[in-house]
Amino acid sequence: MDRKNFFKKYSCSSAFLTFILIALMTGPALLFSTRGPEICLSRLSEEKGPEVRWYIISLGPQKIGYIKETVEKIQEDGLWNFKNRTESKMVFNRLGKKVELIFNSEYVESEDGHLIKVFSDQLLSSQPMKIEAWVQEGKVVVKSTAGGRTFSRELPYSGKLLGPQGIGRLTESGLKKPGDKIEFKTLLAELSQVASGERTLIGEEEIEFRGQKLKARRIEEKFNGLATTRKLWLDDRGSEIRSIEPSPFGDLVTELSTEQEAIAGMEGLNLNQDQYRISLIKANIRLPQARQLDRVVIRLKHKRPELGWPDFQNDYQRIIHQDKDSLVMELKRVEMKTGIKAQKKLSEQDLLPYLKANAYIAPEDPEIKKVAQEVAGSENDVFKKALKLRDWVSRNMNFDLGIVFAPASEIIKSKRGTCAGYAALLASLLRSAGIPSRYLFGLVYAQGIWGGHAWVEAWIDGQWVPLDAAVPSPGVADPARLAIAWSSLDEGLGESLSAAQKVFGNVEIEIQEYSFRGKTFKIEPGSPVYEVKNNVYHNPGLKLSLKAPAGFTFADLDKVWPDETVLTLTGPSGQLVKLIQGSWFPADNLEQHLISLLRKEVKDGKLEYVKIWGKKRPILVSAEKSAVAIVNGVDVFILTARSQKSEELLRTVLKNFRNTLEVD
Repeated sequence: MDRKNFFKKYSCSSAFLTFILIALMTGPALLFSTRGPEICLSRLSEEKGPEVRWYIISLGPQKIGYIKETVEKIQEDGLWNFKNRTESKMVFNRLGKKVELIFNSEYVESEDGHLIKVFSDQLLSSQPMKIEAWVQEGKVVVKSTAGGRTFSRELPYSGKLLGPQGIGRLTESGLKKPGDKIEFKTLLAELSQVASGERTLIGEEEIEFRGQKLKARRIEEKFNGLATTRKLWLDDRGSEIRSIEPSPFGDLVTELSTEQEAIAGMEGLNLNQDQYRISLIKANIRLPQARQLDRVVIRLKHKRPELGWPDFQNDYQRIIHQDKDSLVMELKRVEMKTGIKAQKKLSEQDLLPYLKANAYIAPEDPEIKKVAQEVAGSENDVFKKALKLRDWVSRNMNFDLGIVFAPASEIIKSKRGTCAGYAALLASLLRSAGIPSRYLFGLVYAQGIWGGHAWVEAWIDGQWVPLDAAVPSPGVADPARLAIAWSSLDEGLGESLSAAQKVFGNVEIEIQEYSFRGKTFKIEPGSPVYEVKNNVYHNPGLKLSLKAPAGFTFADLDKVWPDETVLTLTGPSGQLVKLIQGSWFPADNLEQHLISLLRKEVKDGKLEYVKIWGKKRPILVSAEKSAVAIVNGVDVFILTARSQKSEELLRTVLKNFRNTLEVD
């Protein structure tokens, strides 16, 4: 066989890596574009065995993984078909935690390029997710298996679905000169979507490839429902040599390589760069009492306005101004209207997707049913029942940065996950208790940043009520967050992809005003996050001020989440004072919660109490380090002092620590 014609043309974009990147954004205390390439053959002799091609995946300048593709011609039921297998592995650094992602896919298509079936295995946690799809006349039957449970659904389509081979042939025959365009339909199995795609020939370019100048055809590829455009370069044989697609963490580049380079690249991965931090949006102020605010007004500025905006508006989010590249939104706390007729009417059929089980939400899991009954079974008030379930998830879950996305049937056993896991488990418990729930993707404010996040809404008294187990508020979820996409997850994770792509990594956020207990605070444009004047630190957002003792200097003033440091003070003899902002959660006993936070700072200290801001608070004292817990509403601060006279230093600093916001 002429090897010149062996690996022919690039296939369709999988788009699953896009979701992976967005899922990585839904991080530990907060929560997507690329592809899994499938090489296709235009002419492959049945006498030849399978052929293999390797790619290296890079995110910005850093290698993060590889793709191995195997293509062969097989005989099934007397017919010759093409089989394309893709094996991929990626490794990320998420806040110092190594995250490994493994997924494999197999596309089978007829000799004329029509898709027959697709199989996909994804390992995003300890249990694999398996997707099987069979193309039939006018529909695709998709089966998703997770946690030992299988769910089936049908995807309607019209026309013909092409596989990698069919798309490759269409590319070869239809893209002859710049401006030529082809259109096609295919199956994005991992996202459970039938998608329409298009490719446009931009022209011929000379690119640098493996130290050589190479002429290549540049093609742009788009899919309906996906916001980004992927660029790919084909050599004179029609084989892909490079592709680039934007992601929230930078450009994702896939480049032709060798097995030796791909494997060696994985063995020598440099995980010093934390991809997750890149996606965080630094806030223009620090919000006080963020989890108890009544209202927040933000201005969103789009870095890539050509992507457009998702449909943000709902009962508690509204656009109050919009221009070409920005919009101003009002975010309000949902008010529970007891004794009032339902605000909306949704039929049982409308609510069914938000009550039933699917591959990710498991209300029928025996352990989930047991917890739902034990925690909230005797409660008659639906809202109180939902809060009890929210509190149970908050107290019993543990953050695990190594998990990208796990089904609730796995989470209930391990009690581990990021906010994505918290949301999946809470949604399952709510449904098990008979409360319709849906899954939300978006952004949340936390300690100086906006970060990707996931939480839920529960259908209570005729309205959707937001609840958050990972970043909880005393009642309904606070308005210091922006919901971008809503989903039952009945149709998989892909339905929220387009909305998330338009926002994640592509916007700047400016807080313009916020309301707290009936008072509105406006933020003047260009206002500083903090000021230091005459050795006094002022934080206008948190409404805090702190005067430094004589001879002490301020440092670490620009830290943001996940670093909880607000400031440090260094003394002339090496003394160190540190103020950190902790987090509130639904604690049964506030004092015990505060003491547990202090114990993390001072292991063997003597417990005492001190009055600060009109309240008695615990203080742990030891010879060289002392710490005090300070609470204002849901703001929790830990002030520590390290010196030979730590208690004396701590009490001195406390005398000059002021708060101008209303104290609880």
